[in-house]
Amino acid sequence: MRSKNKVNQKMIKHIISFTLILFSLAACVPTGIVAIPSSIADRRTTGVQVEDQTIELKALYEFQKINGDFSVSATSYSQNVLITGESTTQELKDQIQDVVAKIEGVKSIYNEVLITNSLPLKEKAKSKTKDYGITTNIIARLFKEETKSNVSPIHIKVVTERQIVYLMGLVTQQEADEALQIAKTSAGVLKVKSFFEINNQYKKN
Repeated sequence: MRSKNKVNQKMIKHIISFTLILFSLAACVPTGIVAIPSSIADRRTTGVQVEDQTIELKALYEFQKINGDFSVSATSYSQNVLITGESTTQELKDQIQDVVAKIEGVKSIYNEVLITNSLPLKEKAKSKTKDYGITTNIIARLFKEETKSNVSPIHIKVVTERQIVYLMGLVTQQEADEALQIAKTSAGVLKVKSFFEINNQYKKN
């Protein structure tokens, strides 16, 4: 009877984890829809999760006011904002960062916008498809490794732009190392950059 209960508890845990990953993936799509806070397992407080979503929506709104040839998105995690995408000039890249810096609640900014010419529509769609495939593959691998390692996909935010992978999250050093290794060994990845907040007091959940 006890072993049955253990199995059921393990199954429930994985169902919850998988549901939260689906919400995380939904949040990666630039539709402007606010995802449901995953506070039951997230190391961020519910308030911080809502703040992150608010920052992302405000950034999206502010980007629409900028004139120029660029395509960017903002990902906020624990109020640290990662800006990814492309712009044709350094001036535009700086302007994009400036508008994010003025958003209330932003603690720090990682401006990873690439200065390059815009891709033709067909190539851009192909690149975005590759990026989405890389992101989903890494998250799936994190989920698969969860049962035999310290890293949990719930605490890792994966963003991919032109096959460059960016990792964010509130993690221990061991979790950070394992997530980096998984990302670096995933198919199609050109480079991996991490912006983790390290705290070795965290426990696996």
